[in-house]
Order: sequence, then C-alpha cells, then structure tokens
Amino acid sequence: MSPLQELPAATRSNAHRRRNFMAKLRVDGVMLDGEDDIKEAVTNAFQRILEETGEWRLSIDGLVFDSLQLADSEALETPFSEEEVLVALSNLSGDKAPGPDGFSLAFWQQCWDFVKLEKGGANDPKDFRPISLVGGLYKLLAKVLANRLKKLLGSLVSDFQHAFVAGRQILDVVLIANETIDSKIKEDLRGVLCKLDIKKAYDHVNWNFVLAVTEKMGFGSKWMGWIR
Repeated sequence: MSPLQELPAATRSNAHRRRNFMAKLRVDGVMLDGEDDIKEAVTNAFQRILEETGEWRLSIDGLVFDSLQLADSEALETPFSEEEVLVALSNLSGDKAPGPDGFSLAFWQQCWDFVKLEKGGANDPKDFRPISLVGGLYKLLAKVLANRLKKLLGSLVSDFQHAFVAGRQILDVVLIANETIDSKIKEDLRGVLCKLDIKKAYDHVNWNFVLAVTEKMGFGSKWMGWIR
C-alpha cells in the first residue's frame, strides 16, 4: 500500500486534486495559463492524436492469422456469471477517480448486492443494472471481457510479442538483446542496432482495422458486437 492510500479519504482526494491540477501548460513553446486556453489546447492536442490522417488502408485479404478454435470462440460468448463479474470487480482499484457519472469503482464494490445482476444468467452486458452508471459499468464490463480474452491471447499473438500476454515477460526481450550485443562485442563483429518507438502507437490504431483483424481471427459476431 502506498503512503497516499494510508491517508483518510478526504486527504487522498485533496492530494489527487492538487497533483492533477494544471495551472499552466506549455503548447508549441508558448506558456498558457488561462483556463479556457488550456482547455482548448488540450482538446486540440487529442484531436490531432486521434484524427484520421489519410484514406489509404492496409488490406489484410492476403494475410493469414492464427485463428480461434470454434470451441474457444463460443466460450468467449457464453453468458456472464455473477461470480465472473465479481472477480473482475474485485481486481479493479476502487480508489481511482470516478467518471462523469460521479460513481467510483469503490461504490460498485461496496454496493454490489444492490447493483449486481438484474436477473439470473445474464446473456448480454445490458442485463446488468443500472445501465446509467456508464463510467463504472464500462470499466467493469471491459475487465470481464479482458479476463476472458487473456486466456486465449497466447495462442493468437506472435511469440515475438512479449508484453501484455500472460506467461510472457517483456524483460525477456531486453535480456535477448543484451546477450546479442554482448556476443557481437566479444566476436569483434560490426553491426547496427535499431530501436523503433512508434509515438502514441495504440492511440493511432484504426478501430475498423482492429475489428477486421479480429473477425479474420475467428471471433464470433456477438463478441465483435461487445467490442464495438
């Protein structure tokens, strides 16, 4: 537990507010200090990050991907159980800032008996109540779907991808790179080392492309609908 978490709730809230408050913001070398100017600058910055930059799209028609077995695809779309949702909820951090609705995940955790399944054997995310709590509900359902998906990622994602896949460690790649460089140095061989870092890579991924790849991997229509 961090020192901040040991403080009373009101103190933590004030600390978060002070830490997240921006009195000034530097944009393109210009320091802005007005609230309206900062809001406009932040909005414009994220619009530039998320906007489409061209009409060209990579075609995946001729590409072959590892695909889900039919049984695995069907398992992803089985009805949600209360236990499954509760496990996901328990693994979420309750002291994160709430969304626009004002309800934090701590509310969901403490009031689970009142906000849990509206009826037994939920077949769709809308079976959870109350749907108006969009912020907390979104995070909870996203966690449930992520928990299902991570069990299958290892069979779909290339062995060269070490991060974000259960059972793989990103440091393995660092160790391999270190051993490779050390070997070249000992053998007195010349070489070129290239490090590629794509700026805001995940923010720039086109959702239609992601859905097209997902469909090609054999994910079912219901799962695709949930992701949309």
